[in-house]
Amino acid sequence: MGFSLFKNKIIILAALFWCVVMVALPEVTSKASKEAIGLWMNAVVPTLLPFLILSNFIKLTGIVQGIPAKVYPFIMGFLSGYPMGARIAGDYYRDGNIDQYELKEILSYSMITGPAFIVGAVGTEFFDSRFLGYILALSHYGSALLNGWLYGAFGQKKKKMGIRKGVIGENYSQYITDSILDSFKTIGIILAYIMMFLILTDLIQFAGVFSLFRTDYGVALAKGVLEMTAGCNHLISCSCSVQIKLIAASFLISFGGLSIIGQSASMLKQSPVNLFTLLKLKITHGLISGILTFTIYNFVI
Repeated sequence: MGFSLFKNKIIILAALFWCVVMVALPEVTSKASKEAIGLWMNAVVPTLLPFLILSNFIKLTGIVQGIPAKVYPFIMGFLSGYPMGARIAGDYYRDGNIDQYELKEILSYSMITGPAFIVGAVGTEFFDSRFLGYILALSHYGSALLNGWLYGAFGQKKKKMGIRKGVIGENYSQYITDSILDSFKTIGIILAYIMMFLILTDLIQFAGVFSLFRTDYGVALAKGVLEMTAGCNHLISCSCSVQIKLIAASFLISFGGLSIIGQSASMLKQSPVNLFTLLKLKITHGLISGILTFTIYNFVI
């Protein structure tokens, strides 16, 4: 009781401090907010919203019952990127189709981003090399499967729950409406997380905290831990070798950044998976991805 009250006070004080800082530095928050909205409109909405609507519609019609629970989240994560894998896995758990141990195992390999971002944005636009984008993609998906094997092989096990069968209805117009409304709610939550973390990143930079790092490489990693895209973009201007940049980008893409972890946590409401568990899953994913990138790069180049 005492700890809970203390935690609530800390959260309230942090929120008040955040408001004061934003009022005191409107130029910083305005710039970051515009950047977040631009990123959301140009990258997130076109790639994620159609798949959110589609996945919600498939779920409501009952078609998803014929797709293995351990396959569908990975497929949707591959097609649409973060945080779709967490969203689908969370729906499976809330519907009673998987237990908490299966949920953790599925999350360990289905919280992935799409190849369009890895190959197109990071590979082609940031590194000016589609080939390097392919190396990053291979490392990202390969490490996701290895991460899933790691938690599936050594994680705590429990007897599997039976799949709860639903009734396939025919009110398709209502399903579409419900899917659209729920998808816009989800896409709005994602915008809020992107905006908050971009504002936080800019405020930290304005305060001069990033100047404490001795190298641009350290600044890029620090930014990437907060917001993945910002970190990957900053890596390009670093003076280190291409191999080091690629390994760092590989880690950041698979780790996802605290912004992605926060988005995923919001998709997992009413589940036993907490932020610490997500952090652990994504750290191991990032580390394995970095090792794979190092191995592949030295083998092919």
